[in-house]
Amino acid sequence: MKNENTDKVIPAWRFVTKVMVYHIVTYIICGMIFSHLMNYKELFELGNMKYYMRPAESIHSMVGPFFQFVRGLLFGVVLLMFRKNILTEKNSFLKLWALIVTLGIINTPGPAPSSIEGFIYTQVPLKFCIFGSPEILVQTFWFSYLVSGIDKKRERKVKPLNENIKRALINSIICVTGYSVSGIILSILLHVEVSSSTTLQSYIILGITAAVCFVLSFWYIKRQNINKPIYKVFFYSALYILSAVCPFIINMVTESPLQTPASLFICALPVIGMALYMERHALKAHAL
Repeated sequence: MKNENTDKVIPAWRFVTKVMVYHIVTYIICGMIFSHLMNYKELFELGNMKYYMRPAESIHSMVGPFFQFVRGLLFGVVLLMFRKNILTEKNSFLKLWALIVTLGIINTPGPAPSSIEGFIYTQVPLKFCIFGSPEILVQTFWFSYLVSGIDKKRERKVKPLNENIKRALINSIICVTGYSVSGIILSILLHVEVSSSTTLQSYIILGITAAVCFVLSFWYIKRQNINKPIYKVFFYSALYILSAVCPFIINMVTESPLQTPASLFICALPVIGMALYMERHALKAHAL
């Protein structure tokens, strides 16, 4: 069902901001997962690709996620022209994904890898295209799905339990993203290759962190309306221990290259991000 008041309900600045955030989150998470699964360090040095791609451990590759703010902003500005179609049409996320895949991957104007022009005019190894495509396809699909659901109105009323789960899940995503960004910052400060600090063990720890954060967030959300300071103190203290203290101890015990007391401060960034989201949402709920 189309909502004729889409422009009034969803301000342009809010749409652009959320598109930017969704791009950054999906980019970082998919990049972390697929760079390990597909061994990007070896892939970037495959054949003549070492003259085309910067090394995976180079400073440019490490700071790449920080430039996604610019790319996300550009996505938001361009998609703003199709906002009503994206937010109101049925299966709009599949249409958006098809558009991105067609124009941004397969049918690019220039000879990019995995594109038709790339296959014709470049000598990019087929293995590079095959192993590099899964991340792009998954990230753009996830991004399209999230963008198409921005503030979309439904005829049925959303149950409070579902809303609590959604908020807890978003908080977990913020935690994982902040955790990853903190690791990149530490790697840059300590001049450590990201690939050497990213192992299967780190992904297991990341998954456990996300799960614990989800449980803590769900518990806190159900008690926010009670308005007892002790709940807030316990929740954010637990998040800090989860995001900063535990990684610091693990790094010290496992002799990780990221051993530094500075991690106790830098890894507090995810907690700040989660606090801004949780408290802003709580204030909005009380105002209604």
